[in-house]
Amino acid sequence: MANYTLIVMSDSHGDREIVADIKEHYLGKVDAIFHNGDSELPSSDPVWEGIRVVAGNCDFDSGYPDSLITKFPGLTVAQTHGHLYGINFMWDKLDLFAQEADADICLYGHLHRAAAWKNGKTLFVNPGSVLQPRGEITEKLYAKLDVTDDKIAVSFYNRNHQLYPALSQEFSR
Repeated sequence: MANYTLIVMSDSHGDREIVADIKEHYLGKVDAIFHNGDSELPSSDPVWEGIRVVAGNCDFDSGYPDSLITKFPGLTVAQTHGHLYGINFMWDKLDLFAQEADADICLYGHLHRAAAWKNGKTLFVNPGSVLQPRGEITEKLYAKLDVTDDKIAVSFYNRNHQLYPALSQEFSR
């Protein structure tokens, strides 16, 4: 039985305080916390203890991996920033990355736009940016994923940990 709660943030661009706040709010209460890159913080920063973090195009510290695959019993999560997969122009390379990982969920950032969509068996989630949102949604957001055997509920929250309901969705597994 797969029941997991995941927190996903991205594109904090030097705002260490929001990373620490989200971590403090959820650490020990969820199964994993992810940061999809462009933190602009040193990879050795203690804030990363307990957070799975990847490199973004604005992270020049070589201590970050370009991607991570996290496996839980009954759930595989592929994570990357997205810039190395050309997501500004097409989704094919990111989709191939997810397929090669046999991912149930593929986390990405880079675009600063909150989104959740499914292709094949994989749910793709961009939590938006906790500092610099782009596009029609101007709220600074992160995502919470509640995973069961049957579905994945994706909810977006603002920096005050309040639900932003307009984007929340459920996807069958």
